[in-house]
Amino acid sequence: MTTLTNALQALATHCQQAATTSALTFHRGVEREALRVDRSEGHISHKPHPKALGSALTHSSITTDYSESLMEFITQVHPSVEGVIKELDDIHNVVNHELYKQDECLWPASMPCYLAGNKDVPIAYFGESNTGKLKRTYREGLSNRYGRIMQCIAGMHYNFSFDQDFWSFLESYKGKTALSQAEKQAFQSDSYFALIRNFRRSSWMLSLLFGASPAIDESFLPKKPDSLEKLEKHTWFGPKATSLRMSDLGYQNKAQADLYVCYNEVDTYISTVKKALQTPYQRYQDIGVKVDGLYRQLNSNLLQIENEYYSDIRPKRVTQPGEHPSAALQARGVEYIEVRIMDLDPSSSIGMQSSTLYFIDVFLLYCMLRGDERLGSAECNQLRKMQQEIASHGRDLDMNFDFGQGPVKLRDKAENMLDALTEVADFLSTKTGNPAYQQAVEVQKEKITNEALLPSALLLERSKTEQGYQSAMLALSKEQQANWMACPLSDELTHEFMEKAERSLREQEAIEAADEVDFDTFLKGYLTPQ
Repeated sequence: MTTLTNALQALATHCQQAATTSALTFHRGVEREALRVDRSEGHISHKPHPKALGSALTHSSITTDYSESLMEFITQVHPSVEGVIKELDDIHNVVNHELYKQDECLWPASMPCYLAGNKDVPIAYFGESNTGKLKRTYREGLSNRYGRIMQCIAGMHYNFSFDQDFWSFLESYKGKTALSQAEKQAFQSDSYFALIRNFRRSSWMLSLLFGASPAIDESFLPKKPDSLEKLEKHTWFGPKATSLRMSDLGYQNKAQADLYVCYNEVDTYISTVKKALQTPYQRYQDIGVKVDGLYRQLNSNLLQIENEYYSDIRPKRVTQPGEHPSAALQARGVEYIEVRIMDLDPSSSIGMQSSTLYFIDVFLLYCMLRGDERLGSAECNQLRKMQQEIASHGRDLDMNFDFGQGPVKLRDKAENMLDALTEVADFLSTKTGNPAYQQAVEVQKEKITNEALLPSALLLERSKTEQGYQSAMLALSKEQQANWMACPLSDELTHEFMEKAERSLREQEAIEAADEVDFDTFLKGYLTPQ
């Protein structure tokens, strides 16, 4: 039997002996990004974040990301997929009704709309508190380092953790008994890092199945790369691409290319990130930090802050006020993981399908239980290269890719992994009585059988039939908003979000009033290593 089969059998025994399936309760939340665009042309909005939606600094579920026009919707943590979807529905309903009043809608795709250069992208504004200025200055730094256009790429982030009963099972299964609280936390962190290593070995599958960014508006790049072809009006596309967002044309960062972040040990990961925070980088030094009284970036190091490190998955711990993420990890260990590889699903008015979330649950349990082999630097480099190759050429399922053991046909590799994921999904559906896990994997198997069902293929087809990417996505934006406008807001939902907005505005005012030092002093304290 395989490592995976043994682990699933042991987990089944645990659930039977405990007379509960609480070990199979997953805790998840979602962050969805989306550009605000004008409804007439589909151009990026230059209007401020709607005040009726509250403060982007303090609102618990509606904020902004890099740009003032790049909205971000954040759900609470839910023990069910249905809870996540319901909250996302509510947020999108409220937001769409508000945007409709100002002739705007949400761009449905990951790759942005037409952009007339860097200056067309407004940087997010978070008020005049030191915390708000820190956020804006960090974004100024991103602008000066990488340009603003790249920062307009949108995605879906999936935050995921296991139930405490699962950890009781895993401790017993791995022979870890009578652990102290500190040892329990260390075991949990080490286990999450094993999941991350296996995720990095297998995340190409998510780009293949859910990648939905094979095309871009030509304004995204200064000139057409040889790897892209022209399609209809002002549209460039990768003939076999699944996710240009995750390719070297998307989140590209040459400065970080040689930054080897090791996921074998928690302490090594933290020390590597901390070192990058303190390592000067010549090109960033040339930009300057504070020039003529204005900040161009927070500092001139390889990373301004830890979130600048781009990764398709991150270990996470909820931070305390003023606490750096690495300090939180070091003090209290990994609490959950954040999956960052997922493109938005343009066919969904909330950017994702419920079946996708069920599939990710199956995928993450698979990554946790399939083994805990370490990652070497050679394997890491090969995985990074292979991930980008599949993002750029993954719709050629009969193409050979090197996964580290020599060339393998992508279709064969995908089918083998789906067989393993079917084993996990069958287990979850059988034990929980919820057929959605099995159904989610079956939906993905159909994509491998019929490539026309891949989201990347569907987006390309729509772009072809509707005069290019910009026209197709704007039409989809309007369709989706019309559907929301046909769903009247209940008095209860309206009141709930009005209260949230008003409370967030009061909280921002309180933060601004509480500042006792100038920004220079505040920034110096914030950048002091923790």
